[in-house]
Amino acid sequence: MYEPVQEVDIPGLTRVGSTAEQASVTWGKAHSAHAGDLTPGSSFDGWASGPALGAAEQGWSAFMTRLKGELHTYAAGLTQSAKDYQAADQAAAQRAGGAYGGGPR
Repeated sequence: MYEPVQEVDIPGLTRVGSTAEQASVTWGKAHSAHAGDLTPGSSFDGWASGPALGAAEQGWSAFMTRLKGELHTYAAGLTQSAKDYQAADQAAAQRAGGAYGGGPR
């Protein structure tokens, strides 16, 4: 039975990794630009909602920061996978070329 040859789209994987990294940077900039807008001001002093809003803002900020980091890690993994696939392809081509007396294609 014939098994289909699996092929990885290395340029596509690189593009997706790059796009995800750009999204991570944009996400971080957008969050940083508006993070201060969420902090409850002194107008909530004396109100029970002030500390609750402050805690909610801190939780949201931590979530956004963590999400940016996860997106960055995902993007780096995609990019590294593309590099690893490319290196494996090149090494296999060199081995195959050497086995048949020819050089890499």
